[in-house]
This record gives sequence, structure tokens and C-alpha cells, in this order.
Amino acid sequence: MKSEPMLGPVDIYKLESQVDWVICGGESGPGARPMNPDWARDLSISCGLLNIPFFFKQWGGVRKKEAGRLLDGLEYNEYPEAR
Repeated sequence: MKSEPMLGPVDIYKLESQVDWVICGGESGPGARPMNPDWARDLSISCGLLNIPFFFKQWGGVRKKEAGRLLDGLEYNEYPEAR
């Protein structure tokens, strides 16, 4: 599942049987809409509870490199296991 750009909260529990991996990130570029940190945080916590790998790509914004990709001080780089 790709939640990028994340423009609102996502209830992964409705989709859990269909999801192998979550990539989350904010919108970037001119006119980028902000992402609420709680949306990404809640999605990360839900993925942890459901044992779904979580990758946090970026906060986004006009200067996405300055915003970085740390969520609550941590870098999330989880990938699904190869089959």
C-alpha cells in the first residue's frame, strides 16, 4: 500500500489482509499540502501491531530535503521479506 502523498488518516485495519508493505510520505513540490504528524504516527503504530513493514519516505513540502524523513526521531526503512 502506498500512502503518498498522505493527505489524511488511513485506517489500515480495513485493508490489513491485502497489505504486505506500507510506504508513507508527504506531498512535495510547489503547492504541497501539509501532512499531519499524527497521521503518519498512527499508521506506523498500526503497522507495528499488524506486523506490516513500514517505510517513511519523507515529510514533503517545498524543501523536502530540509524537512527530512525522521518520524519521532527515528528513520523507518522496513521492507517486506523476499518470497
